[in-house]
Amino acid sequence: MERMPNSCKFSFLCKRIDRICTCRLEFNSSLFFYFDVKSLIYFQEVFSMNYIQTQKFSDVYVSCKTMLPFKRNTISALNVLVYMMKAKTEKMDSKQKLASTLNLAYGTKVSYGLTSYGDLVTLDVRFQFVRPDWIEDTSYVNKIKEIMNQVLFHSVLDEENFKESVYLLKNRLLAQMDDPANMSCMYAFQMAHDLHSISIPVQGDLKDLETLTLKDVKSVYELYMDMAKHFYICGNITQDLYEYIDSFDSHCACISERTLLPRVETSYKTFEKDISQTCISQVYSTGVDISSDDYEAQCLLSSILGQSQKNLLFDEIREKNSLCYSISSSLIRFDGALLIHTGVNRKDVNKVLNLIETQMDRLLNMDYDDHYLEIAKMDFKNRIISGLDHPLSLIAQAFLDDLLHRDITPEQRIERIMQVTKEDISRVALQMNLASVAIVAEKENEL
Repeated sequence: MERMPNSCKFSFLCKRIDRICTCRLEFNSSLFFYFDVKSLIYFQEVFSMNYIQTQKFSDVYVSCKTMLPFKRNTISALNVLVYMMKAKTEKMDSKQKLASTLNLAYGTKVSYGLTSYGDLVTLDVRFQFVRPDWIEDTSYVNKIKEIMNQVLFHSVLDEENFKESVYLLKNRLLAQMDDPANMSCMYAFQMAHDLHSISIPVQGDLKDLETLTLKDVKSVYELYMDMAKHFYICGNITQDLYEYIDSFDSHCACISERTLLPRVETSYKTFEKDISQTCISQVYSTGVDISSDDYEAQCLLSSILGQSQKNLLFDEIREKNSLCYSISSSLIRFDGALLIHTGVNRKDVNKVLNLIETQMDRLLNMDYDDHYLEIAKMDFKNRIISGLDHPLSLIAQAFLDDLLHRDITPEQRIERIMQVTKEDISRVALQMNLASVAIVAEKENEL
């Protein structure tokens, strides 16, 4: 069976070593440095591949996560690369052959995703297949190995694949630009701080596609191949398959690079579009890092504000005043930001903005019923417990814990949530700062 063409065991650390030395050391006791005049020698503790062994599920889930710099000048190339990786490999050189090979491997599934984590973006390649001990076919494990090897390390980056992938990405971005809700969010992120990673569209940019070349995508692919691979397995696999996947894992700690969105003067802007409803997106800086002791309080603030099943924004703006159909808030955890989004009639924009500000003041002044806090806590508790029965949730949580270099049980997470008080929420509310307000409005009637 073919192996990965070039080792990536320590390449991520090599590429980032200057930043680790000058900016931050995030490995606790995992890295030790020795300096001399001519060279830098370092030794790294070996980390085991993350294997969540369980008999719960009929399928096995494998996630290969590669962390890359989140840069404006490469994100569009990275999105095109994902499309090209989906299309074909050296041995599965068409979409039809790829689909046929997956079907013959008892319906094995492959999916891809790009997710930003502060100043880094993760290219996640996920495999889902029937657990090997349920399959009598003796060639089954070798089929899975071959699929993994081809998908991860043998993409075909030719001109034909490139043009088709650019076309597909362009159509997706054009469709997103026709969606006023998506537009208002994108503008709000851009306006929040143009030098912060929050302003970079993780889905890519139409302008970049005009000048993007196959050479640009190949450069990003080389970077992907060189960077460390972090594998996560959930399910039950054979020792042989475990050892095969383990041979690709870099066995090094995950690096997290993030910068909190700073406090800035609020930017307001209205964009007109031929639509039937105005969309409002607001971005707040929270001043709370995901590893902070205040993080749980920040999570509950967002839940009470507009994320939980019972929240202030929905109750006040939708139920009491009938000014919108839906309204919600969500945290952008690794950027230290909170997003509020709603759709309203243009004539009601100022009224809605004032009511949102009023709800923020209520959180600061602890002017809300205790029931909101109790429901928010129970929502979090139920979400944590429910996640234990979903393999992708287990993998996502394991990756998050690795990023933050922490070892915390579900019980401890629940306990930390339950200990949050109104005073804690008020304290984090005091740090909130409105960074941007983007309004995509329906055109005013001309009489």
